[in-house]
Amino acid sequence: MVRRRVHPCLLAILVICAGLLGSVPAAAQQPNEYDLTVARVIRLLPRPPEKVVVIDADISGQSLHDKLQHVEGFVIRGERVVHLVRQSDTLQRALKGPGIFDYALAITIWHEMAHIDGADEATAQRAEEQLWTEFVVAGHVDRVQGMRYLALLKKRH
Repeated sequence: MVRRRVHPCLLAILVICAGLLGSVPAAAQQPNEYDLTVARVIRLLPRPPEKVVVIDADISGQSLHDKLQHVEGFVIRGERVVHLVRQSDTLQRALKGPGIFDYALAITIWHEMAHIDGADEATAQRAEEQLWTEFVVAGHVDRVQGMRYLALLKKRH
């Protein structure tokens, strides 16, 4: 039998790669707090989006980071993906548990879905306001808080 000696560096690289490859599927299967929050919020929508991706503005490069600072979500033309900004106030508050911010995040996603379906900004805002109104009328959010927020939404245009 002929034995070949594997170079120690190559062996170390193979062991590390095998370890990484072995752990990726398990890690990929474990939902994180963002996945759980987004899944909870999507259940509030009249229909689910095709895909939601949470983007970390802190690792997106300075130019993109600056553009995302005051953005809750966005879509990229030609893609059917809703992007949520990890650092957005609404998402961060929804992470704390079920409540009014779940509904606020839901209308943000709904607004972006309207853009995916071809809506301009005014039409997307109306879709957002309509869904928020449905949440208020159904009693999902406090009526006083809900009507105040609706008034703020309507002031945008």
